[in-house]
Amino acid sequence: MLKERSFQRIFRFFLGIMMLSLIFSCTKNKDIDDPIINNLNLGKGFFVLNQGNFTSGNASMSFFRKDSSKMLNNLFYQRNGVPLGDVAQSMTFWKNYAFVVVNNSSTIWAINANNAVIVGKLSSLHSPRYVCVIDAEKTYVSDFQIPGITVFQTSTLQLLGTIPTGKTTERLLLHENKVFAANWSQYNQTTPNNTVQVIDAGLDQLVDSIVVAKEPNSMVIDKNGKLWILCSGGYLNEELPALFRINPTSLEIEKRINFPDISTSPENLCLNNSADTLFFLNNGIYRMPIDDNTIPDSPFIGSDGKNFYSLAIDPSSSEIVATDAGNYLQKGYVFRFRPDGTIIDSLATGIIPGFIGFN
Repeated sequence: MLKERSFQRIFRFFLGIMMLSLIFSCTKNKDIDDPIINNLNLGKGFFVLNQGNFTSGNASMSFFRKDSSKMLNNLFYQRNGVPLGDVAQSMTFWKNYAFVVVNNSSTIWAINANNAVIVGKLSSLHSPRYVCVIDAEKTYVSDFQIPGITVFQTSTLQLLGTIPTGKTTERLLLHENKVFAANWSQYNQTTPNNTVQVIDAGLDQLVDSIVVAKEPNSMVIDKNGKLWILCSGGYLNEELPALFRINPTSLEIEKRINFPDISTSPENLCLNNSADTLFFLNNGIYRMPIDDNTIPDSPFIGSDGKNFYSLAIDPSSSEIVATDAGNYLQKGYVFRFRPDGTIIDSLATGIIPGFIGFN
């Protein structure tokens, strides 16, 4: 099941043909002065990007409202009157805005994170995956197809260029003026997908790389400032999955913890709000203190027949949020758990609920 889920995330993509950019500051002033938009404010909660089926154009956006404990589905279309697109991949927040990556549509939407109203759109991309905001002047975009990182101006969505990497890139993490870029995919490239590259965010240049295990898929920085990298071991189970702890300054590997079963595919590495406990998916939901030296023998929360697909931890409460993709064809669900693992509730979403982002 885990390998089937990984297969759902490997797509072929095509070049977009259009770019439209709007200046955020002008839009922000319009939002402040527009009572209709102000009345659409969502309040606190989290977004869910429902990927939809590849080439079907049925991606959608959901939002969970904390004040009512209700899930608002098909939110993007309801607020904007246009479809989200084909395969919603990820979401990155910056100030009052959010960048929503729709990778088979080769598009990044910029929305007001308070109400999900569009403020801009960036097209003419290849196969965008994740966004990493550096500052108001520039933002990085990883890509599934090209061996480079796209750069655009954060405040205007103007394309600025590409940083050559020699490999395709996936997850991006900014730490102390370095961007760590996971080289996750083996698709259409001869170089091995077992590295995390290091980009100097001041120079916009590749300066180093760290050899890890195959398919590094997620990264976090713990309370001690250490970089953790989770690797699945490869789509064809080429090697044992592994978890790495790395000094982000020296780039030295301080710890490697192998998983006991080569047939598993751990993913979605997360931290609790005190940044001292790791969580990840491996059929069930696993919990692991950062001082441990072995992978837990059993899940903290069992799958119990669920097809867990994505995982996130509420940064304010440490509540655990996991999506269930079901059979990938019908609506999915979101499950919320208390920090002690007891279930709170489950709520219906769209097709293949993936990325979870807290506003």
